[in-house]
Amino acid sequence: MKKLLICALIFGLVVSCTKNDVDDSVSEQNNKETFELSKTVNLAMDDFGKISEQASIDLKNSSKNSKGTCFSIELLIPYQEKPIPGFSGYEHYSKLILNDTGDQCQFDDWTGSLEYYVAEDLPSKFKDSAVFKNVQYDRGYIFDGYRVAQKNEEQSTDDIPVFDVKIDGVITAPDGETYQYTTNRNFSFQNRFTEQEVITLKESSSLENLQKPFFIKSKSVDGSPIVYKAACFEGLSFLKYPVQGSQDYSSNFGVNFNINFGDGTCDREVILTSIEGTITFDL
Repeated sequence: MKKLLICALIFGLVVSCTKNDVDDSVSEQNNKETFELSKTVNLAMDDFGKISEQASIDLKNSSKNSKGTCFSIELLIPYQEKPIPGFSGYEHYSKLILNDTGDQCQFDDWTGSLEYYVAEDLPSKFKDSAVFKNVQYDRGYIFDGYRVAQKNEEQSTDDIPVFDVKIDGVITAPDGETYQYTTNRNFSFQNRFTEQEVITLKESSSLENLQKPFFIKSKSVDGSPIVYKAACFEGLSFLKYPVQGSQDYSSNFGVNFNINFGDGTCDREVILTSIEGTITFDL
């Protein structure tokens, strides 16, 4: 038994914080709930990432400029004529704007407004940027912010492309709580778009409640990046279940721990380690 600061969490809402005598199992449960909260928000952000990916596909399949009630497409805009922040290293960029105006526009699983910009100078240079305005996905989360992805020319090779991704903005959870969400990610891809694809991820993220004194931070352990293997799970579900790597979590309410995703074996088991001890569970 020990004195410990206990905070009841519901999607990051600090309902109550009291110092009580508790056993290790209660503290371990708080660690697990904090990890699951962080994972839930990351999955929600992955949904918003899918919108960017679909916008990229729509632009690639476009052969001319066009404009409708719900969208507009402009291809190969000269940067010198219409400069935009972050794209000074490219001669041209393309733009897709999607705007949900109610019953007239029906987008797949989401509502809101999206501005998507992309520039590419094959094979070494690529950058895209998505600006989300009150975008709500089917999980019920709303995101106002931006996502930028850029090919890392120094780290990429002919066989293994590497991309840096930054996301920053405000997430509104289904319960009305709002959070500032920021993440910096470094992805490398082996055997991309094949059944043997392996994705390696290094990241640092923070989630801060904008109404309450609450934050969670996570960071990949140096030398132990997170690994996803397509061969381990069916379809795209492998993106939900890392099979290797380690990540440290910290907070401002006494919850601090490490998550170990394993040694590369194809399973969903993770090990959570804190000062209270170690627990093992499945994602």
